Parts: sequence; structure tokens; C-alpha cells
Amino acid sequence: MLHQQSPPLGDRIRGSLFGLAIADALGAPVEFQKRGTFEPVVGYRHNETFDTPPGTWTDDTSMTLCLAQSLIDTSGTFTPQDAVRKYLRWYREGYLSSIDECFDIGMATRRAMEIWWRFFRVGGGFLGEGEMDVKGHEEGLEEIKKALGGKECCGNGSLMRASPIALLYFRSLPTACAHAATSSTLTHPHPANTEACIVYTLLLIRALHGAPKPEIASELGAWKFQDKDLKERFEGCKTVEDWGRRSEEGIRSSGWVVDTLEAACWAFFSTDGFEEGALRVVNLGDDADTVGAVYGALGGAHYGVDAIPKEWMEGLAKREVIEKIAEGVAELAERERDA
Repeated sequence: MLHQQSPPLGDRIRGSLFGLAIADALGAPVEFQKRGTFEPVVGYRHNETFDTPPGTWTDDTSMTLCLAQSLIDTSGTFTPQDAVRKYLRWYREGYLSSIDECFDIGMATRRAMEIWWRFFRVGGGFLGEGEMDVKGHEEGLEEIKKALGGKECCGNGSLMRASPIALLYFRSLPTACAHAATSSTLTHPHPANTEACIVYTLLLIRALHGAPKPEIASELGAWKFQDKDLKERFEGCKTVEDWGRRSEEGIRSSGWVVDTLEAACWAFFSTDGFEEGALRVVNLGDDADTVGAVYGALGGAHYGVDAIPKEWMEGLAKREVIEKIAEGVAELAERERDA
């Protein structure tokens, strides 16, 4: 049962999706830059790397929106092949992109998209609408696992888009975790990726249920990690106080999934508001848009949409697109809760 406190579920869902997009847009202009070498981020700015205006979000948000829209289109039934179809539309056509084209895509994700495109391109009609075999992706997974199953492919590309699974399946942790793992394998099948997505889903669900931060931190601290790198990185943090004692110098914000999950958790547990956490995490630099996005979805779910600065909401690219998808996910989630 949801805790009797505000914000309500719908505001948490909107907060999570908007929080992700906003922190992505805040971090994108300083992506690839070493911390301390750029003017501190305090708001949106022009992205010199991709020549995009302030408030522009990147692949993190696009792929998240693709997964969310897939869940809406399938009436809340996670269908991997439908999700892949939408990722391919983004990759090839700019579907659900802030600038109507795919940009800033990770290497493993790009390779996965090429594999899926070859696998599904039968008769030239893959991107069309119509009936699909819900298990029609399974043979393609074998090639994905062979090509992308090594540790060198443990990027953060599946973690960054994982949040919609938790937003919809928040009533059943086992179901949500199973779907989160499957979702990861579509592009990032290494066990570290799937476990990171499972743990992140747990954190999101606890936030959606209104659990206080000490409770969320305690549950994370009690998790029995199977991946040795995740275990080594997280085993020393059992409480909010433990996270608060971590120094910025010891937090890495690279594209490795272990670094990304740690950086997002550090920003979440060591701050007291959405804005403070978002600015703390994107100013780490390096893969700033993705560590921002992973923090943003969690922070937004915890604090709710009203905790996000108004100027950040108003300055966000294609805000109406995110609003429509957020409303669709919230409607499905409310239906699930009342079932």
C-alpha cells in the first residue's frame, strides 16, 4: 500500500519522466568533459558538441520514451519486440528525439540496433504497424548475447532507459525485476547490466511507494549483489549516512554501468532536493547526461514533479511530448493499482 503522504502516484510518475529528461538536458552540454574544467552547470546551456539549444535532451530520454510508449501501445504488457521496434524507429528515423534525429548514441546500443535491424528486416516491413509474435525477438537475442555479452560492453545504455518498467509494474517487484532484466538484455546482456537494472528498479519502486530515503538506502544496503564489481562498489554503503560520507573525488561518472549507478545513488542519497541532486551529479562531468538521467528518474519519483524548478520545466525541449507519454503511463499505472 502506498504511504499516506504526498506527492500522489501520478505526480511521482510525471516527476520521474520529467526528472530524467531535465537532468539529461542539464548534463548533455558537459558530456565528455572532465570535472572541474567547465563552468559549473546551474541551468540549461547550449550544447557545443552537438550544436543543440538549451534544454535539449539526448538518447537517454529518447529510449526511455520509446519504452514508455511501447508499454502504452501494448496496454501495459511489456513486449520486447515492440520496444525494439520503437528503438529502431528512433535509431533510423529520429522517432521521439528532441531534434527529430538520432544523436549521441552509445557504441553498444548502436551495435545492438544494427543487429536487430538485420534480424527483423524481412520483406522491408519491420517498421510498419500490425500483429507481431511476442516471442519473435528470442532468436535475435542469441546474436545480441554473442556480440555484446562481454564485460567490455557493460555500458549504461540499458540502465538509462529502465525506469518505465518500474513506473508501470510498481505493484509487483518480482514482475518488475524480471521485465527490467529482459529489457536490459535487448542491448546490454551482461549480468552486471541486468543486475544493475534490477536494483535500480527496486529503488524506483520504493520511491514510488513513498518510502523515506533511510528505508530505501537500507534496502539497497541489504541487497545481495551477484556481480563482483557491483558488490565491491556498493557493499560499504548501508545507510544514508554512509552515502553522505562519500567524497566527490571517489565518485566516477563514466559510461560503465557500475559507475553510473553509483553516481546516481550518491547524488540521490547525499542531497535533500531534486535540484541539488541534479546539479551535483551533472557537474561530475564525463557521461554527465546519463548519470543525470539515472539520478533524475529516481529523484523525480521520490520528490514528485512539483519539486522540479519551474524554469527547468518550461525550458525543456518538446515538453508536450513528455507530458503526453507521462499521462499515458500514469493512467495505466492507476489502472493497475485499482485492479
